[in-house]
This record gives sequence, structure tokens and C-alpha cells, in this order.
Amino acid sequence: MITIKAPLPGPPAAATAAVAWIDGPRALVACSTDPDRIVDLRRGTQSQTTFLARIVRALGNAERVLILGPGEDRLALEREYVSLYRRPDRLVDVERSGAVSRDELLARLRELSG
Repeated sequence: MITIKAPLPGPPAAATAAVAWIDGPRALVACSTDPDRIVDLRRGTQSQTTFLARIVRALGNAERVLILGPGEDRLALEREYVSLYRRPDRLVDVERSGAVSRDELLARLRELSG
């Protein structure tokens, strides 16, 4: 008779989180998978759809997502995220926000990560 032992479960993995701030041709993205790095994205000559898709890819398939920004771009980013990942349940909030510093963005990421 062969006995198979299942490994003991370890501590639960921390939920991944991501925060994006968008304002027109610029976006900042921070992810809990690399919490010391902020990706600074510029639209340049890209179409808005291509730019939004780049931001969504930078957010990754995080379990908790927060989108910040002062204008309608944040709502367009929300729609693009849902369109690509089909996971509206992962959007924690889409919040109106003025400009944010690197420290503020990372603080929001830490809050979201729990």
C-alpha cells in the first residue's frame, strides 16, 4: 500500500494589489509584486486605446485594483481593465484624485495590500 502525504498548508499568500493614477497623457502604476517600483507611462503618439492597454498590462492581473485620477481618463481606464480582464469585482475603487506623489501612490498601495 502506498501512502501519499499532502504537504502541510503554509500561510495564505498575500493578495496582490495595484494602484494606477492617470491624467491625460501620463500614468503612474505601482504593484505589490514590486512595491518599490513605480512605472511611469507616457502616451506619446499612441492612440488612447493602446495607451490604456499598456496601463492595464502594467497593473497586471492583481486581485485588488485602485484607479485614481482627476478626469474622465480614470473611467476609460476602468472600462479597459474590465474589457481585458473581465474582472470588475477586482476594482476596489475608481476615485477622483488630483496629482499624487510617489510616496502617496506607494502609501495607497500599502493600504490596498493590507
